[in-house]
Amino acid sequence: MFVYLILFFVVWAVLFIKHRLVKMPIGRAWEALREDEIACRSLGLNHVLVKLSAFMLGASTAGLAGVFFASYQGFVNPSSFTFFESALILAIVVLGGMGSTLGVVLAAFCLTVLPEILREFAEYRVLMFGILMVVMMIWKPRGIVRVTRTGFAARKGVTK
Repeated sequence: MFVYLILFFVVWAVLFIKHRLVKMPIGRAWEALREDEIACRSLGLNHVLVKLSAFMLGASTAGLAGVFFASYQGFVNPSSFTFFESALILAIVVLGGMGSTLGVVLAAFCLTVLPEILREFAEYRVLMFGILMVVMMIWKPRGIVRVTRTGFAARKGVTK
């Protein structure tokens, strides 16, 4: 129970730090780089440093999650991660939407709870994930929760 409480507080701390970083200029630089690298460079941003900072933050967060995973498993080797786990993570990101924390959390909850509820269809799990990915790419390509951008309002009479 103690480890779960620590994990709960670590997740909240990571989400708080992520929320704060996105509002800072480095977060705007990450968004600009994600949307268009050439436009990011034309704004005068050092795209190499922006990429490295995003990679460093993502890798350190993944390392922190790996610490908890290793303490839970007791022993970690490459066979601990199968193709299905990789496909599940990809499905969570596609279903949740790129850049949407709430969407990814909802998708992770749905994609980890639904297979337990639909246990009688266990042999069709990969097929269901494939169909879900194709349907999501056609129906809602931006994910369940679409990220709304805050910024300047367009002037009246100006087309987008």
